[in-house]
Amino acid sequence: MQAPSPERGSQGCRDPLFRVGTSGWAYREWRSWWYPEKLAQREWLRFYAQHFCTVELNSTFYRLPPPEVFRRWAASVPAEFCFAVKAPRALTHARPPLSDEPLLHEFFERVSLLGAQGRVLLWQFPPSFPCDLDTLRRVVAALPRLFEHAFELRHPSWDIPAVWELLQDAGIALVWSSSLRYPLFRVQTAPFLYLRFHGLRGGYTHRYTEHELLPWAEQVASALRQGCRVYAYFNNTAGSAPRDAQMFHMLVERLREAPSRSR
Repeated sequence: MQAPSPERGSQGCRDPLFRVGTSGWAYREWRSWWYPEKLAQREWLRFYAQHFCTVELNSTFYRLPPPEVFRRWAASVPAEFCFAVKAPRALTHARPPLSDEPLLHEFFERVSLLGAQGRVLLWQFPPSFPCDLDTLRRVVAALPRLFEHAFELRHPSWDIPAVWELLQDAGIALVWSSSLRYPLFRVQTAPFLYLRFHGLRGGYTHRYTEHELLPWAEQVASALRQGCRVYAYFNNTAGSAPRDAQMFHMLVERLREAPSRSR
């Protein structure tokens, strides 16, 4: 299936259950093939929001922008747009995690400037962080319930029922990751699913095929038919993330419209 061009592929924000986007939008290598050549970079987010109803904010992982940047982001997108905000690595990669309380509170305050558009927080923990239930309990207890939270746990030791139950009790999603580097967890622990497509061969430069996305699309279509909300983000940003995100959206919608043919 050929992914559509930006001009023909807008998904808008018509479906509150299913949101697909990319991990960031400010990539210079997207100019000319995704962003119009003469479009000013300050208009990229506005253009992006004409074609996707969500984006994963990855820049916050490296540095927490000042308040005016969050306000500008919120003003650049429609009211129904959704930002999934990635927590700073100074929090997730600290030992113990989230031990910098001033930064933690500052992060929550900055995200709150997005209003209803900043409803989901992504916590990406490093592969060097093995399963530790006591630490996980402390982390969960530090998170306010006014946000939805998704945990990307990259050490395989986290794949145990005790972890699933702890996250389920807190309503925190366990991220499902498409990657050859990190473990794949396929347990639903929240009222929503959070998917990240990091790329396969070649990592961030990988371009997904329909064959590679079909099993994921089938699971998403099934979840949507049961009323589950789904967030999906393509992080193969050096490859073809916008096109792959559009292709995935179209594939899921095709399966939703003809569920009998998805078997």
